Parts: sequence; C-alpha cells; structure tokens
Amino acid sequence: MKTRVIFASVILGLGLATSQATAATTTNTDDSPAATKPASAMLVNGSQKQFASYVGRNNNKFAQTTNWQNFMSVVSLYNQNPAAVLNVSPADRIKFNEAAAQVTNTLVKHKNAEASRWTNQADHTVRMINFLWNADQFISQAADVQ
Repeated sequence: MKTRVIFASVILGLGLATSQATAATTTNTDDSPAATKPASAMLVNGSQKQFASYVGRNNNKFAQTTNWQNFMSVVSLYNQNPAAVLNVSPADRIKFNEAAAQVTNTLVKHKNAEASRWTNQADHTVRMINFLWNADQFISQAADVQ
C-alpha cells in the first residue's frame, strides 16, 4: 500500500513538472482580430465621426434610431478609452451587437465602394470590441475558478 502511494505521488509530481515545463515554453501570440489590421481598417482616430456623417447623409432615417445611437455610443467609448468598453453592461452589449447587425445590413444595401469600406471598418471595430469583451469574460471566469 505504501509503495502505491509513493508511486502515485511520483506520477503526479512528474505530471505537474511536465505541465509547468510546457507552460514555461509557451509563447503568447496576438491573435486578436485587429492584430494584422492597420488602424485605418477600424473606426478609430476620428473616422467614426466621418462614418456618422456618411450614415447621416445616405440614410438619415436610420441615423435617427436608437440602434444607431447604441452603436455609436459604444464605438465612441472605445475610441476614447478601449478599456472603458469593459464596463459596458451585458444588456448594453447585446443591444450593441443587435445594432451592429443592423448597421451592417443598412450598409450592405448601398452598392458602392464607400459603403463597402465603411462596412469593413465597422465590422473590424465590432469584432475588436467583442474580442475585448470575450477576453475579459474569460479572465473573469479564470479568476473565479482560482
């Protein structure tokens, strides 16, 4: 019985040593949606104001909706301080994603290059914001487990 306990302890110890060695050699890579995108691929550095102007000119009715306001408030918050979007409530996150889908649907209806460019920028921005939310949720869950 004593030898079985010692054997189990040795196996457990080797397993832990192996997992620590693997963790020590792991490299962190930035696989975020924006990692390979230039800043001009997103609604940042004031381009969100140009985007709002474009939507106001080409779809004024949509620019007056609460979905548009929900979308732009989170994008503006992201541009002011990206970490601030982590404080957005879960209900507002859902509203933002619903609004983002409607923004995309609205832009797709316009069949020109400018609308396509804005669609891509809005999509990359939405993906980055959701990436931050998902990463924060993962970190919170990991902290709760420990």
